[in-house]
Amino acid sequence: MSQQAQQQSRVSFRWQLNWKVLLFTAFFLPVTVNLAIWQLNRAEEKQQLLEDYQQRDVAQPVALVSLGGQPDKQYVRVRVRGEYDNRSPLLLDNRVRHGRPGFEVISLFQTLTGQWLLVNRGWLQGSMDRTELPPIDDVVGEVELTGYLYQSPGEQIMLGEDRWAVEDGPKIIQNAAPEKVAEKLSIPIYSYTLRLDDQQPGAYETGWDVVNLMPGKHTGYAVQWTALAIALVVLTVFANSNLGAVIKSRRRQQIREEG
Repeated sequence: MSQQAQQQSRVSFRWQLNWKVLLFTAFFLPVTVNLAIWQLNRAEEKQQLLEDYQQRDVAQPVALVSLGGQPDKQYVRVRVRGEYDNRSPLLLDNRVRHGRPGFEVISLFQTLTGQWLLVNRGWLQGSMDRTELPPIDDVVGEVELTGYLYQSPGEQIMLGEDRWAVEDGPKIIQNAAPEKVAEKLSIPIYSYTLRLDDQQPGAYETGWDVVNLMPGKHTGYAVQWTALAIALVVLTVFANSNLGAVIKSRRRQQIREEG
């Protein structure tokens, strides 16, 4: 075949618009890109939380009253002296550890200065019978506690409305935010919960995950969404042009030249 004939047999690139595919891409491409960016932002936020926790975890606990108006008290290690209110411990529902359902035990604690504080004493395994509640040990007398302050970064998920009985005794709840408990009990409560260190008076199984997903997981999800966005662009180009035919033509031309 002459050089002129070979040039004529080459396929030229041209667009052949497929409006259905374009509309599909116009809708889903921004979604995938935004999800990738969101996952990267979440990875950065989780990394910052881990760094804050690690830095504050090695610090010596300070007296709660010394924090004053410090704006960011998350993960600050503190010590506090006072007495537990043993009348109505709160059982935070739907807490799973070791693959078993249970509760986190949260008790009211009044400091020597009169400040009311919620103390998360840790996890207790629950029974398969929802009407059977685990026994909660009373802690009597003045004690000193150490732990770190915690405030949920977002709205807590509730599977139903908390029902607060009037009588004393354990109460199953789904929202342990101090402001919610303060509203139910009609008393002012410190805006952060104290998560106990291990071996503290009244402690059960302590230790909490700082983040529910590690930063690397979010980065991996961001890579997946980015790959999906790139694949969507490539498929859109193929569906709206004769790029496939151009590639095949060039491959045939290359084979002829090599032969």
